[in-house]
Amino acid sequence: MELVFLDVKTMGDIPNLTLIEKYGNVTYYQTTRPEQTLERIQDADIVITNKVVLDKSIIEQAPKLKFICISATGTNNVDKVAAEKRGIPVKNAMDYSTQSVTQGTFAILLHLLVHIPYFDQYVKGGEYSKTDIFTHFGKGFWELSGKRFGIIGLGNIGRQVAKIADAFGCEVVYYSTSGQNTEQPYLRLELDEFLRTSDIISIHAPLNEKTANFINYDRLKQMKKSAILINVGREVLSTKPI
Repeated sequence: MELVFLDVKTMGDIPNLTLIEKYGNVTYYQTTRPEQTLERIQDADIVITNKVVLDKSIIEQAPKLKFICISATGTNNVDKVAAEKRGIPVKNAMDYSTQSVTQGTFAILLHLLVHIPYFDQYVKGGEYSKTDIFTHFGKGFWELSGKRFGIIGLGNIGRQVAKIADAFGCEVVYYSTSGQNTEQPYLRLELDEFLRTSDIISIHAPLNEKTANFINYDRLKQMKKSAILINVGREVLSTKPI
């Protein structure tokens, strides 16, 4: 069995990476440019990729390919329709980052909301010790408790974010981009109300035909001017100039 790992460098230092060698002969590439991909997978039974694109043309021209493994969660770099036509399974790494992405979501939120770098510098710069009232009104912030916390993409990560938002005292609501995710313990809103009433919107949706450029300029205009928008999913935000 011939295995090819196209972009090992994107994985960082993984001490047990060589465990995959028990499945066959493995060829490792630190990175792979688009023009190198086809040549490198020509004799491969299994291809492992993190960020290298395997499009329809590539998949159709890899005669021995039997399995595609994505060493991350997102699958948008592989043409799954082309793979399915050839009977090639495509598998990703699920649920490995739920806790870290959830933690990162709230790190970003609290950074934006509480202005920690500003107050840190205010104290370290000596301004706080100079005041005669020992307080400061230069930047304000509001508490999460009682605010509406909207989530787009209520999968494993989205549900974990919802639990923590609930612990902060937020009212958790969500919008389903697929329209099928209805069995949840939180209030599901239609998009207009979701955008118009949420104080925080946190995006945890996969990138697909329904979510690409989902948050565009018109939808941004529907949001509160005071709202905080966090995108820790895929490229759901529009990349078009606004």
